Amino acid sequence: MKKIQTITVFTIQILLVAFLGIDSANATESSKREPINYNVILDLSDRVLNKHQIEKDMILIEETFKRFETQARKGLILTSKDRFSVKIIPQKGSPLDMDYYENLLQINLDEINIKDKNLKLKAFSNSIKVVLKELAESCKYGKSSREYFGVDIWSYLNNKGMVFNKNGYKNVALIITDGYFDFENKDHVLRSKNRFTSTQFLKNISGIDWQVKAEHGDYGLIPIRLSANVTWIISSIESKDHSDILQTKKIAFFWKKWLTESGANNHHFILNSSGNEMTSQLLMLL
Repeated sequence: MKKIQTITVFTIQILLVAFLGIDSANATESSKREPINYNVILDLSDRVLNKHQIEKDMILIEETFKRFETQARKGLILTSKDRFSVKIIPQKGSPLDMDYYENLLQINLDEINIKDKNLKLKAFSNSIKVVLKELAESCKYGKSSREYFGVDIWSYLNNKGMVFNKNGYKNVALIITDGYFDFENKDHVLRSKNRFTSTQFLKNISGIDWQVKAEHGDYGLIPIRLSANVTWIISSIESKDHSDILQTKKIAFFWKKWLTESGANNHHFILNSSGNEMTSQLLMLL
């Protein structure tokens, strides 16, 4: 029986090389590497009203998928177990059909039959740009910040953060956000001494010695539980208070403190800049 199985596997490999043009060296490399699990987590709050912001967001998603597709096609696509998805953080009052877009913007090759993997990946690759263009238009349902309640990043990651870790995979969670945890209604915010579930406390920490004040008063976000097996990339961080030149440093500082205290030691930050510059930084981390 073992001899028959060996001949069968060898025959399949020969056929794949002959008919699909697969490099046997790449096939071996593919079988050795960890499959990838890329998750893009999207903040579609009032930041989408900023000039060119949503276009830059879509570029980041497209480039993340391109890197995913390149990795998935290395060696035997038929044996690929790679996973890619875009998740949208829920937003109170938003008419956006999140389930519709999330279903269209995910592909889990480990759940697709061998005979269908290549066709499904091709179809996804051909459709993603169209779906993202539709999403970019649909997410701008208001004309002013007052029409957007804000997204609860703290609650979202508190409830679903561990889902982005899949055992045996190289896990990457790209969070595209300006970095704020803000809401129009302060009653939505939880507090424990100087720890909060929003970043509204930033306005209470000013001056050049803001970090000393923050550490002395133990200001920050309430820690949650996140996986150390995930590479967390926080991209597009940008200040809403242009009178405070230290604001982006504050945002990154409190994100870093929160992620570290939550167990997510592997984290990186990308400030909002040109699409090309952010893409370049992102690709170095993927």
